[in-house]
Amino acid sequence: MREYVTIVSGMPRSGTSLVMQMLRAGGMPLLTDERRLPDAHNPRGYFEYEPVKRLAADSSWVKAARGQAVKIIYRLLPHLPRDVSYRVLFMERDLAEVFESQQVMLRSKNDPAALQDREQILSALARELVDVSEWLARRANMLALTVPYAEVVRNPVEWSREISNFLDGLDESAMTAAVDPARPPFVA
Repeated sequence: MREYVTIVSGMPRSGTSLVMQMLRAGGMPLLTDERRLPDAHNPRGYFEYEPVKRLAADSSWVKAARGQAVKIIYRLLPHLPRDVSYRVLFMERDLAEVFESQQVMLRSKNDPAALQDREQILSALARELVDVSEWLARRANMLALTVPYAEVVRNPVEWSREISNFLDGLDESAMTAAVDPARPPFVA
């Protein structure tokens, strides 16, 4: 059993669900609760775990997650307990694509957040990515691998190997098969 918690992180709509699909296919146990059902935006599922949303107030579940993968949005990473080891797969995706994917989802729900200023949001996201990258580099209990969404879709064989090596071995062929290169551009 892996003595660390595998974290799949990044911005919303950056490809975290895709990597969770790959990990599941590769044989890694996932910590999910299936409360958020698949939909048009993530037809294969979201792979979320509800207690993650309350991580700042309650991290009691984290130690029991050793040997499993859990999806945690980048803004919640600082709330992880410091006495646990982590391997972080940090998704990187073109910020304009992240923004557009989010807008498609927000518009489909008639959410007023879809009216936010594009340039202002992109600028804020870029600053946050720099901050979280610097923060991750300073964490002694976290090893991080940046995973570029576009490259995973373009070359799933290479990225299945990279991720498998980083996580001490998974079924790379099954991981590769979990990637659909025909995915619509705004589904992640």
